[in-house]
Amino acid sequence: MVEVYKNFLSIEECNILNNIAFQGVKEGWVNKGIDNFKFGYELRYTSRIHMKNAEYPKEVIEFSNRVRKFMNIDNYPIIEGHGKNGVVVSVIFKDGDVYEHKDPRSSDGLGTYRCNIVTQKNEDGAELYVNGVKIELNPGDLHCYWASESSHYVSKANGSTPRILWMFGAHLPLNLMKK
Repeated sequence: MVEVYKNFLSIEECNILNNIAFQGVKEGWVNKGIDNFKFGYELRYTSRIHMKNAEYPKEVIEFSNRVRKFMNIDNYPIIEGHGKNGVVVSVIFKDGDVYEHKDPRSSDGLGTYRCNIVTQKNEDGAELYVNGVKIELNPGDLHCYWASESSHYVSKANGSTPRILWMFGAHLPLNLMKK
């Protein structure tokens, strides 16, 4: 089950995050991603493995704290290996996608609960599917789901506008999962 909170961020807030994502691409801390467990995928960039000594601007941390507090997950650990400060940004370019997968659980067996926000849509494609169901999203919509327990992917981006997704979330005990 995917929970969607429409207009969680305003268009102005989305634009702030979009500018930060493109700043990351320019500076190299958002760079080639992973496709089917192979590094160097040029059609989807990510901050997941490229942050090194870079720091997110304060607005990113503020948005992350806002999401975690809103979802009442701010007392749980951030997702292991999930970028810096528990935040990842992904930029999907034309012809890019995300292969179908489930995220790993934590090293101590906690579930991976993702709370994501698309801040810029691709005009044709790059749509999220969770357990085979297309999730209708607009820029600014917060969507949360158990990524370790749900198969998910993003369809091919056919348009020229890059899709930008900001990922937040936490590791949660599986007994919190709604049946």
